Amino acid sequence: MEENAYLASIVASVFYLVAGYRLLRLRQRTRERPELLLGLYFALSGVYYLGFNIPSLLGFEALPARVSVAIEWAYMFGVFPYLLFIRSVFRAKEAWGGWVLGICSAFLVVGTLMLTLDGSVDYALDNPWFVTQWVGYTTPCVWMCWEATLYRRSAQKRARIGLCPPIVANRYLLLALFAGFQVLACLADLSLAREIGGDQSVSLVTDALIGGTEITSVALLWLAFFAPHFYSSWIIRRAVILPTPMDG
Repeated sequence: MEENAYLASIVASVFYLVAGYRLLRLRQRTRERPELLLGLYFALSGVYYLGFNIPSLLGFEALPARVSVAIEWAYMFGVFPYLLFIRSVFRAKEAWGGWVLGICSAFLVVGTLMLTLDGSVDYALDNPWFVTQWVGYTTPCVWMCWEATLYRRSAQKRARIGLCPPIVANRYLLLALFAGFQVLACLADLSLAREIGGDQSVSLVTDALIGGTEITSVALLWLAFFAPHFYSSWIIRRAVILPTPMDG
């Protein structure tokens, strides 16, 4: 049963790596910055989850300290392009967006640096540096969910009068759901830290919750960027477009 939980997280990591690869390939065609930023975030997230879960699945009790630290920094560096993606796509002109990006980056750097000064990563709720790092990578997920929800509402209103393609409005919905499941995964990290700080073991429920929320979030992102034809057609068919005065 415990192996199944590790497998769920490994499947999530594979989803991350494949999604990152596809986004980076897409960027080669579009030459757009958002695909590059999001692709880097997913690729490095995949490395992080794969690096931590495969040794556990193979029966190793703990990673070598230097390997653990390297994997932790890989994920931390992955969050930076995620923040830049949110900032450039949703709040490119607002000054406060830059402040949020800077504050989150500072929390990430300080938290990760202090966690790794001893050559290891200590996950525990009573460790203020873990909490600092957690705030640094959870806030972007909350920010993304909020922004995508706002944009979805606006796009949905425009789609009803034919000013926005229904698939675009749906894409914002999928992005909001994607970020929402990422927030749930971050909350599951708190459960993980509580268990590690207690009896040094991780429950099946917590590990499966982390893997399940991560898999769901990446699946939603896949629909947003690489939706199959039948899904796009279904969204277009079910769209309700109201007549405008110009039609009448």
